[in-house]
Amino acid sequence: MTVTEEPIRDYPFEPFRGELPQELLKMVHTKPVSRVRIPDGRVVWLVVGYPEASLVLSDPRFARRNAELVPDAQPQGCPVQDAGAAPEPPADAEQCPAGQRQLSMDGKPHHDLRRLAARAFTARRIEAYRPRVQAITDELIDALMAAGPPGDLVSGLVVPLPVIVTCELLSIPVADRDQIADWANDIMALTAHGQAAAAKADAELRAYLLRRLTARRNEQGEDLLGSWLSTQAGSDLSDAEIVGLAIAVLIGGREISSTSAGIRALFQHPTALRRLREDPSLLPAAVEEILRYTSVSPMFLVQTVTEDIELGGHQLRAGDGVMAVPWAANRHDAAFAEPDRFDLDRPQNNPHLTFGFGPHFCLGAALGRLQVEIAIGTLLRRMPGLAPVTPLQDLPWRDERINCGLAEFPVTW
Repeated sequence: MTVTEEPIRDYPFEPFRGELPQELLKMVHTKPVSRVRIPDGRVVWLVVGYPEASLVLSDPRFARRNAELVPDAQPQGCPVQDAGAAPEPPADAEQCPAGQRQLSMDGKPHHDLRRLAARAFTARRIEAYRPRVQAITDELIDALMAAGPPGDLVSGLVVPLPVIVTCELLSIPVADRDQIADWANDIMALTAHGQAAAAKADAELRAYLLRRLTARRNEQGEDLLGSWLSTQAGSDLSDAEIVGLAIAVLIGGREISSTSAGIRALFQHPTALRRLREDPSLLPAAVEEILRYTSVSPMFLVQTVTEDIELGGHQLRAGDGVMAVPWAANRHDAAFAEPDRFDLDRPQNNPHLTFGFGPHFCLGAALGRLQVEIAIGTLLRRMPGLAPVTPLQDLPWRDERINCGLAEFPVTW
């Protein structure tokens, strides 16, 4: 039965400061589907219930291809956007040549491209990155400790670690990383939707990566470009598609805010922090609970309904926009006992939606988990007295991007 429509509200309901509003958490159970107006002016269906969000993220009647993307609303900790968040600017026909596949597509084009892309993300290859990720983390923490205390976790570790990792994975020269960051910032700005600056940045980044790919053909190496070029030799993987995959890595992996959100959550739960310090074997389960419990944004991908469908008691029409918010759905008691409790003892097969659900589950989830695990584990091991300098409620959050994230996180040790 279709419910009576209520007045359309502006969303987010309040500025994001690290916690989802209590009103929104209540809606997870009482109003899993509602109509809202998001910051760029579009009216969409907001989906926050776990069963409803799982359906939206996995059912082909909720399309990613030709859906407009909310810039920078990416799964926390996912360096390759396939779970539905935005690795690229809006997929307009002018930007996507006919026949070019993207991870944001659905059906067979997505399946075929993902199968080819996944050859660079095998469990063995990801685990092989562990020593290098550990070395980069140690170097960054060395610099933090040499300069402080206090020190800023965001600028000292959270931002540079995934940037270095992703650029190294793609053999991006150190001298080009600032330009990459500038392009990414334009693409992922809060106001990027439909803006010329975002389209220009996207075109320039694609041209740059195409030049890197051309040069990379004559070089030896085990980076992602090399892996995809090897795959290309026996497949129909095009240069433009490899560039699109590289953008997914660069944009999706530019900052993994689950690290700072996780440390903040541990400070908020001192018993859990003490247990983790005393027993590092809890770290994998702690990472999964951090991914489930924390949020860095109230926003996510806006998908498009392809046919009339009822969801949560509402009649959705073909062409409607729908935004499922995984971090809100992760607080639903349909999937989690006492969902608002931070619990290190949850089963490690924690069914959170942070990396998505269904055929678009994040291709780089293992790499994201690896970085969060190493970053948090190394901080707690090397800085046994790690503590916040600023009251947690006073930490500054960014509001110029839809993926808010902490602007800084001063700590001592």
